[in-house]
Amino acid sequence: MSDEKNQLNERSHYALSVTGKIFVAGIAAWLIGQKTRLKIRGSKEEVEKLAAALVASRKFQDELARDGATAESVIEKLGLKNATAREFTQLTGVPWPG
Repeated sequence: MSDEKNQLNERSHYALSVTGKIFVAGIAAWLIGQKTRLKIRGSKEEVEKLAAALVASRKFQDELARDGATAESVIEKLGLKNATAREFTQLTGVPWPG
């Protein structure tokens, strides 16, 4: 299979509904410090996993932008982000964006 065809298949795997796109855009806005009007509904555990993944993602972004950040500190925050994202996905079945 050609590289171009693999890329197309990979993109379709991550296709989002309109609601999913709005959700991802809202999360992206929050991650860069903008206010959002997202309303989240779910079980207590789902909301807690979402919150943990959001906070870890935000800490990772903040660490990337921090003066004096080291490769080790960025990798540590990335590891936390990936772990919380994985927990969210395992619980909900919804893949964590990026």
